[in-house]
Amino acid sequence: MKKRPWKSLLTTLVVGTMIVQGGTAVWAADAASTATTASSVNYGLTSDIRAAVKSVSATPTATGSQLAVTVRLYNGGAQVNRVPEHELRVQTTNGLTYTLKPSAANKASLQPKEIGELVYVSTVDTKEIGAISQVSFVNVDLYTYPKVETTLLALATPSVWYGGTGSTALQGIDNLAWGDAFAIPGVNSGLTYKPTEATIQNTATGRVALVTLLVSNPGAGRETVPTFRVDGLSADKSFEGKRTETAPVTLEAGGQAYVHYAIQLENGADLTNLVVASTDTYVAKDSGQAAVIATGKLAFPWPAAQGGAVATTYTIGQPIPFDSLSKVVDKTTQVSLMELHLHENPGEGYQTAVAKFKLTNTSTSPVTTPTFQTQLTNAHGVTYTGSRQANVTATMNPGLSYVVSYSFIVPQSEEGKNFSLKLLDAQSAAPYTTTIAALQTSLQDEEKDGVISLYPFDLKFNDVTVGTQTTAQLMYTYKFRLDLDIKQQENVVVDNNFSKLRFEIVDNAGRVVGSKDATFTGVNKLISGQQVLDASNISSEQFSYPFTVNVYETIDTPEGTAKRLVKVIK
Repeated sequence: MKKRPWKSLLTTLVVGTMIVQGGTAVWAADAASTATTASSVNYGLTSDIRAAVKSVSATPTATGSQLAVTVRLYNGGAQVNRVPEHELRVQTTNGLTYTLKPSAANKASLQPKEIGELVYVSTVDTKEIGAISQVSFVNVDLYTYPKVETTLLALATPSVWYGGTGSTALQGIDNLAWGDAFAIPGVNSGLTYKPTEATIQNTATGRVALVTLLVSNPGAGRETVPTFRVDGLSADKSFEGKRTETAPVTLEAGGQAYVHYAIQLENGADLTNLVVASTDTYVAKDSGQAAVIATGKLAFPWPAAQGGAVATTYTIGQPIPFDSLSKVVDKTTQVSLMELHLHENPGEGYQTAVAKFKLTNTSTSPVTTPTFQTQLTNAHGVTYTGSRQANVTATMNPGLSYVVSYSFIVPQSEEGKNFSLKLLDAQSAAPYTTTIAALQTSLQDEEKDGVISLYPFDLKFNDVTVGTQTTAQLMYTYKFRLDLDIKQQENVVVDNNFSKLRFEIVDNAGRVVGSKDATFTGVNKLISGQQVLDASNISSEQFSYPFTVNVYETIDTPEGTAKRLVKVIK
């Protein structure tokens, strides 16, 4: 009697369990939104093993096409069950059939209640594949003549990705709007996702598009974010994305987290769409080489204005509301913007904006000083990057506030008054940045006369005179005689990292003939009342008169000294 490894089975289409995945909110404080559902139907391959199509693709290659199918199997039995011997075939609407090669890593059997994914790939030298309509498991009995083929299971393929670029890559997959919540079709996961931010950033390796997705777990148990990609599309090219998180991202029931995708771009490339693609690994049996098979699942447009957190109207001095998922600022640390000024720098050829933040430790124990970056954007979308002061105290003690300053170099042509100020996380998606707060606010006017704000100090110049004297070497030196009123806010720490005052003497030709720095801390700090600043280390061979004294606030940054003009004395 001829050996028959499998009994003949009729083609079956048994409807199994429908998997429906729900959606949730972007920010913890936002209203919930409904996710686009991803349906997956299981069918009986054997009495115990059920099958569902995870992904199907027919993508163009240089010389033809690549066909790829991933099938998910589930052993619902109480014992180990072998996957029946089979060929995986795809059928097209024009009657063509292609047999795909199985991955060497495909499982031959499944443990009880185990889920396994089988990957199949075939490359053919033709681009005339047509539309794929069906995937089938076919058992081929080689022990009979002529051979007997039995279809174990045939599955319809409502979603097939045909790759390509531009609008071609969007065919056969769901097309969503920016900001829509979604689940990834065919992927065995209950997690939902929502795009929250997309920015173009210039790095040492060139232009990079960074896409942020908010992941939500609406289920009842812990779940890990599955492997998938977010790729970028231009009109004539696709760009592969890579997740910046290297460690697994796991969410507890009801939890939320961000994942980020960096897409390296060519110079001049303009993205039109983003494609979410599932990924599977195929191992060739003959060479043992592994290849990643990406299948587009859904797409959404690249936001025209670079989608992100909407800047909220902000009043200077108020606590800044941060993204609740951000880990940059401790929950017990309160951050407030206390100053935002823009001013000219005579002789420098540019303007300088200075933003000062008050960081307050509201807890009962020391906390680490938060490190964030800043960006200032005008009404036309022009963005300037802030430079943080060079030295900042590492730890903040309870009940005290600390001041951290940021400077922005701005062109002379900038005349705007209203700006958006972003606070950025440079750690979560390093080396890229993401937004943790966005504020819409206005520049503060500089004091022309009277009190000058140098938070946490209020400074008033009652009188300033400059005297000269001749040294033994027949050189001229300068002395500054000041009469000041200085008031300091309580419980705000000022250390040697705080900004300084610089007095520059400018002759009638516009040349700086001398300068002197004064501090608000230390033995020789500025005080209320009369005092003399000895500029004996500054000398000139010629006495210059008349002259002007420009008073600057100076901030040491990694890029150099930033200057803010606060007063001109003639």
